[in-house]
Amino acid sequence: MRTPNRHNTSSLRQGFTLTELLTVVAIIVLLIGTITVAISAATRRAQKAKTLFLMNTISGGLAQFQTDFGYLPPVLMNRGPSTPGSRGYGRSVTTVGQVGGAAGVGQQQNWFSYTTIPEYLIGYGNRAEDGYGVFAGGVNGQGSKENPPFGIRAPGSDGAWGSVDAPQNAYAAFPGIYEARNPNRDASPLAMNNANWNAVGMEGRVYGPYLELSDEKLLGGLTGIDAQGNPQVVTADRGVPNFDSLPKVILDYWGTPISYYRAPYSGSDLRSELPVAGGFANLADVFALRPWDVATGEVAKGALDANDDDTSSAALKGAAFALFSRGPDLGFDRTVRRDLAELNKDNLSETGR
Repeated sequence: MRTPNRHNTSSLRQGFTLTELLTVVAIIVLLIGTITVAISAATRRAQKAKTLFLMNTISGGLAQFQTDFGYLPPVLMNRGPSTPGSRGYGRSVTTVGQVGGAAGVGQQQNWFSYTTIPEYLIGYGNRAEDGYGVFAGGVNGQGSKENPPFGIRAPGSDGAWGSVDAPQNAYAAFPGIYEARNPNRDASPLAMNNANWNAVGMEGRVYGPYLELSDEKLLGGLTGIDAQGNPQVVTADRGVPNFDSLPKVILDYWGTPISYYRAPYSGSDLRSELPVAGGFANLADVFALRPWDVATGEVAKGALDANDDDTSSAALKGAAFALFSRGPDLGFDRTVRRDLAELNKDNLSETGR
């Protein structure tokens, strides 16, 4: 019998060479990177699809609201004495002419609301605010049965519970201010404060809610607007002690508020159309709403943006309202349709008539 050659046995390979190990590591890293990119892309597609579905649902709620009242909700913005973080911040009725900046088309770029959607379609408020519900932190009065407070009573002809056409006495010179709401149109209404919010007597049909959120993380509280015009938002899961009292916003699936735009109207008549000046006064002249690429046959002309681009879409030109999301990059440029940084390329919008 032959004895095994020890030299041959010891020369058998005992493991991988350094080159082979590095090759395997490189392949694993490449696979992880590919999988990560694929997962990230799939996540973005899912977020986009869910945001578009949410915007479509909101659009349906606005259409039902219009069927019930004959008009679309007004644009609510920060206009008045309310301070950031307070209950009334960003909830005052604002017309195009009350927006700061360049007149006309320039003002239209800044005329939109973060708070209109939850205010009218869900109904976060109390009896002195929207005629229905009880303020949880206030003194219990008649109507404590109206809790939870979701839903609204008819906003009236001004669409703002009397804050425009029958404001609280102390705010008669500032129609539309949140604190001026007077749901009953009382000649001598109770002052709007914690002690009286639940004491306002109002009966009648309760409308809505027109929107139900499947995920509570889609509801945010507005605490302010920064110097760049970006909303400062908190969510209930952060343990904010005053979250219930904050004006509410609806968040997209990237965590930024969905904006509400509507066709301009004249004065307090929400059914009217703003007289056209120079041929412009419609949503086709809101530059950030304009599509990055406009399909053939859909092209419409509008006001010139900062790039002297007047390209818009027929859908926007005939729209009564529009909903807007900044998309996954969380940013947009309101001065142009196509910006160099391509912030507007991923913008999402939904229009309705």
